Parts: sequence; structure tokens; C-alpha cells
Amino acid sequence: MFIPALEQARKITDEYGTPVFVTDARTIRKKADTLLDAFSAFNVKIFYAVKANYNPHIVKIIKESGIYGIDAVSPNEVRLALDLGYQKDRIIFTPSNPTDEEISGIGKLGVLQNLGSLSELRRFGKLFPGESVSIRICPEVGAGETAKVTTGQSESKFGVSMADLDAVEKIRDEYNLRIAGVHSHIGSGFYDPEVFKKSVEAVCSVAEKFPDLDFLDFGGGFGVEYRPEKDEINLKDFAEAIKKPMADFEKKNGKSVEIRIEPGKFLVSQSTVLLAKVTTIKKKNGIKFAGLDSGFYHLIRPAMYDAYHHIVNLSNPDGEKEFTQIVGNVCETCDIFNKGIEIAEPREGDILAILTAGGYGSSMSSNYNLRGTAPEVLINGDKIFLTKKRQAYNQIMDCFTDYK
Repeated sequence: MFIPALEQARKITDEYGTPVFVTDARTIRKKADTLLDAFSAFNVKIFYAVKANYNPHIVKIIKESGIYGIDAVSPNEVRLALDLGYQKDRIIFTPSNPTDEEISGIGKLGVLQNLGSLSELRRFGKLFPGESVSIRICPEVGAGETAKVTTGQSESKFGVSMADLDAVEKIRDEYNLRIAGVHSHIGSGFYDPEVFKKSVEAVCSVAEKFPDLDFLDFGGGFGVEYRPEKDEINLKDFAEAIKKPMADFEKKNGKSVEIRIEPGKFLVSQSTVLLAKVTTIKKKNGIKFAGLDSGFYHLIRPAMYDAYHHIVNLSNPDGEKEFTQIVGNVCETCDIFNKGIEIAEPREGDILAILTAGGYGSSMSSNYNLRGTAPEVLINGDKIFLTKKRQAYNQIMDCFTDYK
């Protein structure tokens, strides 16, 4: 888990101000190595779920680290992957409720689509009869940090239900489609290898219906530890858990099959901190509040998911620990980075580091309260450089038609 040294943080904040996202390239490379090593016994290709963090400088590092391809969920994510030099066969498009225009546009690019409903599959067939497509199933196995990021349960909006598989075959036959892959994703932030194994077994059971497929796709969502005192998950346990279901499937299938895995935040979360300045200290009804010059428009996970992010006082690391609520500058009650944490005494002017902010931090930023997005800085070896500028008022307003 990356935590910048005080001297490093001061250098960055003196030059770029606060708040600012700071990413350590070395941490990303270590995570990539961990993934590649854990699943090395399989015929595996890893696709980075770029929605977690689409900063192109970060995506380049991921590409250079040996991660094979890009898992995209929108046409612009596909466009970014192409701009960064990924070949079309190294991109998979897994949309949620795509329009006809999106299905058509991605199909014309020659990028494989991974579709999660009968409607989408039928519309694809009408547009591209005889072509290859992947299907996203609902494995009826869900796991995640919270209910809001659990996706594989039967009542979720994602994936073709098991009860609709006969209909999938009918659509396939009607439009002469080739089912190239079967995909599932059970959620974001799961920690139990046995749950992952159950989802793999579900994919394998469906894949038996499609003997000419190229790959099985088990999605992403491996758990990230947000608390420094906790042990990291051991990915080799997850690899070990799926050996038997994969061996059984390949025996029935009569051949080895490619496995695809699509991690997002596992690769980037721990590489990044959000540095923010304490602007206001307030005590109220026995509660101490430390107000920052940032808010959920920069990091929405605590407000949206009640997610935990550890926070460190870089300016006063040896201060007496105090139970403090770390809050933002948005006019909303839920704008709380941490509902209460033991932290070295925060003082006005101190720089706090909100840890594990690389996944779904910057990528979910907004302009709420007409606030600009934060700049982003990359530490790559001895080099520290700006990868994204601070957003100014005129840049926010440029998208509006003439109003003056």
C-alpha cells in the first residue's frame, strides 16, 4: 500500500497544490506481477478493467507490465484502448444496456462484444449475422464489499439468467452466431476463493453448451485490502481453487481453453493516495471534525458505498491519536471520508493522505457544487510529473451553449 513520504508529499503539494491524486508506478507493477504469477499455471490472459482508472499514463504502465488487454464498458473506453495502441483482439466490450448505435459502432470496429441480455444478443445478430460474440451470464453467485457492488446474484441487473440459456441457443442458431466466450462477474471486492470457485463452476456448466468457444471469462473483483493492518489476499489460493473445475471442464471439452480475468481496482487501488489539506477543525457535541479542501466529488466511495479508506496525517505523524471525523467541503451530510478514525492530531494546514484511492477515485469524480476535478501526479522511479491538470472553471463551463 503506497504512502508517500512527507518530503515527497510536500514537494508535490508545493508545486501542484491540494487536493491532488498521487500514483506510484512501482506499486502497479508489483500488482501486475502478483496477478501474472498467481495464474501462471493456466492459459490465461488478463484484461484490465479500465473503468477503475482510465488515466492514460496509468494504463500505459499497466500495458508495459505485461497485462494483455483492456476490458471496456463504454465506446469511449474502447476508443482510449485503440488510441493507446491496443489491437482490437486485445479489447473486449462488456456494456450495460447498450444502444443499437453502440452495438453497431463497436461491431464495425471489429471488437468482440460480451453481451448480457437476450435483447442485446438478438440486436447484435440482426446487425452482424454470422459473427462471433461472447455472452455474459448471471452465475447466481454474488459477492462484493457491499450490496451496491455485488453483481452476480440472481436478482441483479447483470447477465443472462440460467433460465434463458435455451433462448440464447435459439438466437445463436437464428443468426448463425458463434459463441466465442462465456463470461461472469460476481462483484467488486470478494475475498473467499470458494465463492470464486462457484462462479467458475457456473461458467463451465454453461460453456458445455458451446463446444467451439475460445475462452472462459471469470471477470474481476478480487478483494483489495483498505486497512494497512490487514493481510492481503493470496491470489494463489484463488488459482488453486479453480484447478479442479477447469480440469473437469477441459476433460469434457476435449481441449485446453483460454481463461480471461478482468481485474480493475486490484491493479490500481493501492498505488494511489489523495492528498488533501485540513482547512477547518471543529468540535461539536463531543465530536471532532477535520474539514478538508476536497469532497466526494473527488472520492465518492465512502459516501456512496460506506467504503473504508484509511487516512494518515503526513504533517503530524507522531501527534497524539485522536478520534476524528474526516469530512469534505460539499454541502451534503454524506460528504464524509471516514465516519471516525484514530488519527494523529489533525491541525489546520496539515496534509492528510487518503489511501487506496486509485480504483474508482478519479474515474468517478464529478463537478458537483461546480468544483473542478483534481490534478494527478505520477511517481515513476526518480521522476515525478503531472499527468492530469487541475480543472478550471472555464473548462467545466465550456460544454454549455452560449449563456452570456
